[in-house]
Amino acid sequence: MACFLVPMTAAIFTTAFGKKVPERLHIAWLNMLLWGGTVALALEHVAHEEIVPYPPFLSAMSSAADTATMLGEMATIGTSMLLASVLVWAGMVYVYNHYTMKVAVPRTA
Repeated sequence: MACFLVPMTAAIFTTAFGKKVPERLHIAWLNMLLWGGTVALALEHVAHEEIVPYPPFLSAMSSAADTATMLGEMATIGTSMLLASVLVWAGMVYVYNHYTMKVAVPRTA
């Protein structure tokens, strides 16, 4: 319904404050993961007519019961998608930094 809004919110923050994050954390990688997932999910929601071109724009907001379901989905599915993206990014950063540190350190005989 609107689970893509949670990673989108995080993507907005990583875009806005990305320059303040140290280079070694590769925040651009997280940014790409978040925006890519957001776009893919938004397109899927458009295809299933969960996002519509007229107000209220989210079909789940047409009634109070549907809105409550949507908020629950955002809290469970959206948050788990965000955490999965952050864990994948953290793994990528760890592996990259771990192996580049080994390569960058010259050995003495």
